[in-house]
Amino acid sequence: MSRTDESGVELAASAVWSVVAVYEDTAARERAVGFCDQLVKRFWERVEFEVSWWSFALLAEPGAAKAAVEQAARADLIVFSTAPEGDFPVPVKAWLERWLAARGEREGVLAGLMEGAGGPSDLEGVKHRCLRNAAHRGAMDYLTHVPQDISRTIPDSLDSYTQRANEVTSLLDGILHQRAPPPRPLP
Repeated sequence: MSRTDESGVELAASAVWSVVAVYEDTAARERAVGFCDQLVKRFWERVEFEVSWWSFALLAEPGAAKAAVEQAARADLIVFSTAPEGDFPVPVKAWLERWLAARGEREGVLAGLMEGAGGPSDLEGVKHRCLRNAAHRGAMDYLTHVPQDISRTIPDSLDSYTQRANEVTSLLDGILHQRAPPPRPLP
């Protein structure tokens, strides 16, 4: 299906981002919906989003949890929406560990959405620390709001990592070809 802008001009093919949204309750789901709506509004011309929705209650069911692990392992963005107080339920923590293990070192983004998370003290709760730690262990960026830009797609294969590692930018080329000053004589 081709996409067009407001004037009917066909847009170039866009990247597709897989999003897994995990939410605690109805209010948390609404926060996640708002976050995803903002993503679509801000980046719709460049990125298509495929969103799957998983409640904490679903993650306590073995079959659903397994399916959610598989989706999260491949996802570009994982959104956790929850109240800031307390800790995650045991099944949610177990699910988080399983998708981190299944994901390997694939790059991505983890977003922690918590009502009232506006001040520094709100970002020190157990849940925020858990999510920041998970993002760190999973080599993922950690966000608490919609980013200003998502200018590059996330590599999803060893070939894309290799290609990126072999690219020589003009800055890197300048560094690599800079002549070293002659050694100074020892005193």
